[in-house]
Parts: sequence; structure tokens; C-alpha cells
Amino acid sequence: MVVLIPEEVRVMTRQLHRILVVPVVLVTVLASSVALSSGTRSASAQRTALTHTGRTVRQLKMEVVVKTTNSPYWQIVFAAAKKAAAQFGVQSLGYVGGPSEADINAEITLIEDAIAKHPDFLVIAPTSASALNPVISKAYKAGIKVIIIDSAATTQNYTSFLATDNRLGGCLAAQALARAIKRKTGAARGQVAYATFQSGAGSLGARDAGFVQCIRAFHGISVVAHKDAGGDPNPGGKPLSIAADTLTAFPKLVGYWGDNLQTLQGAEKAFQERHVNHSKVSLVGFDNTAQEVTALKSHQLDGTILQDPYQMGYGGVGYGILASAGLTVPRFVNTGVTVATPANVNGRVIQGLLDPVSKRQIGFK
Repeated sequence: MVVLIPEEVRVMTRQLHRILVVPVVLVTVLASSVALSSGTRSASAQRTALTHTGRTVRQLKMEVVVKTTNSPYWQIVFAAAKKAAAQFGVQSLGYVGGPSEADINAEITLIEDAIAKHPDFLVIAPTSASALNPVISKAYKAGIKVIIIDSAATTQNYTSFLATDNRLGGCLAAQALARAIKRKTGAARGQVAYATFQSGAGSLGARDAGFVQCIRAFHGISVVAHKDAGGDPNPGGKPLSIAADTLTAFPKLVGYWGDNLQTLQGAEKAFQERHVNHSKVSLVGFDNTAQEVTALKSHQLDGTILQDPYQMGYGGVGYGILASAGLTVPRFVNTGVTVATPANVNGRVIQGLLDPVSKRQIGFK
């Protein structure tokens, strides 16, 4: 039996103790002739699972459908899912996503197309908390195991959900911003603003709620603006303009938070174009590329919240295999959330999350 040992991660804040969770036991993999048996199941499992008596791991079919292919984040998910599929020998029917995270209809069409291929399981990252419910339910009721990753869907018709605790992520962003403000100005007080990438996305809504809740603990800080980028995938488009407008409207601003990569990069560009004094105004974001790593090291960025998309991709396939074998899988898997700052950016754990494709130790050689 192949066993993956969880990678333990040090406490990043006093409130946070996390373990990077991968399936403890993925599946017995001996050769392509190893059969998957349905075994004895509970009544609920019988209602929702197809039997695979006599089938092998290499006969399983899967597809990964994410919000968009035009993002480094989702490319990490794909890389991890492809690694898992290759290592366990399952057949991939595709790794697809819409033209942008705002294109809900495109993702619905992609999932419909995937259902028509009759896969054993689907790994899906929903663009909307509710709009995809009918098509997700269609797949589930057809006997396809549905592994949701990254963002929640409000339907109950899914097998397992792997995601960041986004509310905690938003809270950690608020704390990081307050600490940066205090470090630069001597006190956690003043005007701050934040931007959301797209209203209605479940993960972003949770982040924003966590941010608002936890920033209130700092009584000297007031939130003076909340802007919506309307799902514009171009950081130099609306994410830039809303950040620039906020800086103009509030010249005494001491802090800004972008709740995803595009809103963060839009703010980075606005700070650069407006020649914002980084010794007086703090900037925190969510997610990263190599650009943010450089900004952290040069103290142009005070912090960014790191998710674990690599684990979502690899684990999504892993749990899909387990569910297809007839095993009961967790309803929810918290994949962890961590704050990267200029102080810890060179640490091993942070480096593994910043560059997971080359530096994470998940999976097999």
C-alpha cells in the first residue's frame, strides 16, 4: 500500500496551526491489473456511487475543469493534477477552463461536455457559488464522482471539497495589513481600502467577510472604500483603475488589500505609477507570481496570502480515485493558508508554496 505522509507546517500566526493535507492512503497501486472492488457500502454510498467491480485503476477516466486557463494559479492546479494522473495511471480526458473567471456560461458548457464523455470522476473549480449548481448536480446524479476544489458550490450534490479556508485567509490578510501599518507608522490606525475581484464568487466573498471581521479588531483602522473589479482578468484594466481611483480619493490612505492576484497586481501597478511611498502605505494581497516574490524581497509588498493550489490539483485526483474505488472520502479537506512576508519569504515552507511545481514534495518520484 502506498502511503503519503502529511507535510507539517510551522505556525505562521498565533491563531493558525495547519497541516498540508494530502490523502493519507490514496489507493493500492500494484500494476495495471489491480482491480477496484465496490465492496460493502452504506445506503447513502449506494445511492451516489457507480460500482467498478473488476475494473483497474488504469481504466478510470477523469477530467479537470477550472475557472480559466489564463492564470498561473490554475496552471499550478493543472500541473499537479497531471502529475497525479500520470503517477496513478488514470486516463485524463482533458484539463480545461474558460477564457476568464467571469465567464460562468463557458464553464457550464465545459462541464456539460465533460459529462458527455462519461468520466468516472470530475475535478471542478466553480466560477460561481450557485450558477453551476444544476450542471454539478447533473454530473453527480449521473453517478460521476464530483470533487470540487478552490471555491464552494451551494449544492450538496458533490463527493468531496478541497479548498482554502478563505474566511481565515481574509482574516490573516487583515492582521498582516494592520501589523505592516503599525510597523511603518507606529500605530495600527488610519484609513484602509480593499478590492474584490468579482462579487458572487464564493471564495472571494468568504475572504472579504474574514477581512472585514478581523480588521474591526483594530479600532484605530477604518475601512473607507471597497471596490469591485468586475471580474476583469487584466490587472492593468479595472484592477488598476479602481486602485488608482482609491489612492486619489483617499490621499491619507495607509493600507490597501487586493483579495486575489489580479486585484493585487493592479494595486502594485497603481502604487508604482502614483509613486506611492512604501514606507508610509502598506500593501497586502492574495496569491502570487514571481513578480510578488520580487516585491516581497524588495519590501514593495508587505504580505500576500498563500493558498495551496498544487495540493488541490493533486489531491482532487487522489480523492477522485478513492471515491471511484467505493471508499468514503472526507466531505471537506482544508488545504491550508499561510502568510508570506518580507521576513519569511526565503523560508523552506514559503518557498515550497511560492514555487510548488519545482519545490513542493507532494506525490512520488
